[in-house]
Amino acid sequence: MSVILCLGGMSQSAGVGVGEMRFVILLCLVVVVASQFRGSRRKSFRSGSFGRGGGSRRSSGGADGTFGGSEYHYSWLHGASSLTGDRARSYCRGLGGGWAAVGISSGEEYDFLKSAISSQKYIWTGGKGLNRNWRWDNGEPFRFTDWSHTGGNRRPQPDNREGNEACLAILNDFYRDGIKYHDVACYHEKPTICERKGGAGK
Repeated sequence: MSVILCLGGMSQSAGVGVGEMRFVILLCLVVVVASQFRGSRRKSFRSGSFGRGGGSRRSSGGADGTFGGSEYHYSWLHGASSLTGDRARSYCRGLGGGWAAVGISSGEEYDFLKSAISSQKYIWTGGKGLNRNWRWDNGEPFRFTDWSHTGGNRRPQPDNREGNEACLAILNDFYRDGIKYHDVACYHEKPTICERKGGAGK
């Protein structure tokens, strides 16, 4: 439509040579293509849903692993590697479809998760609490634990070292202690694992 209007304006001008006409046609085409490209970029930016995990696009909630009747979503595989503890829980809930930050109910599940995070320094879980009073965000009973024997102050975990360590992270040999539970202040940024119960059979 823009090309037609442009050429229509030219046809009303007298004394336009063939060379000038070709130049104007080319110019009109460039303007039309540029305007279409700009519009498509605006549309694609509006349609994307962006989280705060490093400004990366949020996932549609796909499962990256299954174990024991649950599905697991690894945020770092979907561009979300820098989430605070609270944002990690929001990220999982925001996936919809029953996703929540992971809760660990058995040693077998823990072994499965340890193999999943072997390439990560640390991850957030759905554990929330303080000192010895902890719960899982997804409502599972908080029974299975694997607290580290050490931490930043070389004391057994949980130690509430910063005075506000209310989020539970799994650290991967961070203190040369293997893959273990640590209480961590929630403002730190890490990837997370989300879990959806009953999503898949083992």
